[in-house]
Amino acid sequence: MPQIRMSQVSAIQKFKSLYSNAEIKSITLALKNDTYVYTIVGFDSIKDCTIQLDATNNKIMGQSTQLLDYDYNKEEALNLKKTISRQEANAVALRELRGATPILWELTDEDGKAIWKINLIYNNQKRELKIDALNKNII
Repeated sequence: MPQIRMSQVSAIQKFKSLYSNAEIKSITLALKNDTYVYTIVGFDSIKDCTIQLDATNNKIMGQSTQLLDYDYNKEEALNLKKTISRQEANAVALRELRGATPILWELTDEDGKAIWKINLIYNNQKRELKIDALNKNII
């Protein structure tokens, strides 16, 4: 597995450097073509904003914007000051499934609740754990 060298905080800072007024609605870290890639999706008052970052070398792989065609006031932005980090969610998942190998992390809003979804390989099977990103409870 490739090494993850970019922190979630650094990934968010790169997103904010491009889209300073945007709110973040999801953060994903997934293995793509033997590289871990952060995908951060957000929005501001007029557009959706997406950035992809190579987590092994801290470089921007791609970015895009699209004009909103819906009411952004109804969007749920993540409150990153209140949510646990990817590392904390990972530790919770590994306490639950000792010896598992995490392969994907996604922080998103589900029905007004911040949730970490973590895909893991456990006993040669793919498993998904959902963790409440505010209180660390497994859902």
